[in-house]
Amino acid sequence: MFLALSVVLTGCGGGEEAAKDKDTLTIAQASDAESMDPIVQNSIYAENIIKQIYDTLLVRTPEGDIENRLAESVEQPDDVSYVIKIRPNVKFSNGEDLTSEDVAYTLNRAATSNEYGYIYGQIDPNSYDTSDPNVLKFRLKKPDATFKAALAHPAASIVDKETTEADPEGLGTKPVGTGPFKLDSWKKLDNTSLSYNENYWGDKPAFDKMVFRIIPEDSNRMIELDSGEADIAMEVAPNDASKVEENENLALYTKLDNSVHFMGLTVDRGIFENPKAREAMDYALDMQAIVDAVYMGHGKIATGPINPNIPYSISDSIEPHKRDIEKAKALLAEAGVKEGETVQLYCHDQQSRIDMATIIQSQLKEVGLNVEISPMEWNTYMSTLGKPDHKHDMFLMSWSPSVVDPHYPLYATYHSDKKGTGPNFMFYGNPELDALIEQGLRAPEDERAAIYKQAQELVINDHPVVFALYGEQIIGAQKFIKNFDPDPSGSNEFYHITFE
Repeated sequence: MFLALSVVLTGCGGGEEAAKDKDTLTIAQASDAESMDPIVQNSIYAENIIKQIYDTLLVRTPEGDIENRLAESVEQPDDVSYVIKIRPNVKFSNGEDLTSEDVAYTLNRAATSNEYGYIYGQIDPNSYDTSDPNVLKFRLKKPDATFKAALAHPAASIVDKETTEADPEGLGTKPVGTGPFKLDSWKKLDNTSLSYNENYWGDKPAFDKMVFRIIPEDSNRMIELDSGEADIAMEVAPNDASKVEENENLALYTKLDNSVHFMGLTVDRGIFENPKAREAMDYALDMQAIVDAVYMGHGKIATGPINPNIPYSISDSIEPHKRDIEKAKALLAEAGVKEGETVQLYCHDQQSRIDMATIIQSQLKEVGLNVEISPMEWNTYMSTLGKPDHKHDMFLMSWSPSVVDPHYPLYATYHSDKKGTGPNFMFYGNPELDALIEQGLRAPEDERAAIYKQAQELVINDHPVVFALYGEQIIGAQKFIKNFDPDPSGSNEFYHITFE
């Protein structure tokens, strides 16, 4: 039996008095940003910070609607041409005016980046027309059904061309954006402090300062929330959700998000090079029991590679695997795996991940596998998984696409181009799947469902991962926090919050 131990907390913070004359919003999150550079970062932890500092041309609301932000309009004269009218009188935090040259520079920078070239690389670099400082025109090399939505991705956050060209590496620690906040200080793995950007073009937020405190331990984030030291605690542990609900000074926010949680199986080394060994994992694990024990009814058991919030997902039509220890043993034997084989399971050092890994370790012991667990701090974890000489056989991860389209969870997680880049630390690729992913990107809308159905079935049959759950955000906040609507992507614009 799995027992989750937690700290017993008593309510002593919050209330209307705490909101009076309040000028700082304090957010506790589990991990730190990798970088403040929009095209270097690749996590919700970074996005939660940079979304306060930068703006994108378009934005997707928590309800899923696309709205204008720095763009007054986005027109498509044909299926490869774009005309973007830029909001006038916008300045960067350094006082420089926003122009079409900054927007073209930003998009070209994203298009040539290692992390996000797969989203923006189809822009024809010779097509940018910046002759009007308030209008940008360009063309794509090929039609792309996802491109307009991609303009809302945090990687397309608009940067100042002059500043970035003068110090290309500096943006990682000295961001310059058009958003409502600017960076004051960043003590890595400790805290990030932001203050109001006096040059901001929009409505002034209800507070002048925002602080992100990095608190990896779930129980410690709860202590900070309960004491009133934190106004918002991200990623509340499922076993702590009831404590938030029972505290009259706190409010609990839950929302099914766009993520897929999974256990990746490395296909380029070790026992999981053999597809039968990978298939065995579906029968060796009782994922429903694991999810119930760790997540306590939060989230939804996963059956496929695309979250059901995203168009063309087939997950709701697929029944979860039932545990079958004998079948798992037989498949492992067919794969030539010896009883007592040792495999390495890497995970983030967040408690829910460690708990999940511990149950997996116990269940796999029953089919003859000896699992060694290696928990790591987030940024160390990400860099370790991507090393060419990686030593992991399995890893635990979740991934949520910032562009809400079926292309992105398939491409980022399973395309050959993404081997060794998060979240494809399985080093997986299949030419047939690659072709389907490319086809779905270019196809007319009425043909995409059939293409993505075939692609999802191929991933399921190749077994590069064991699906765990479609995630649910669990966030605790002081009761005086108002106008907070968690984003299903997992990263949020906190500056709309008010204190009441």
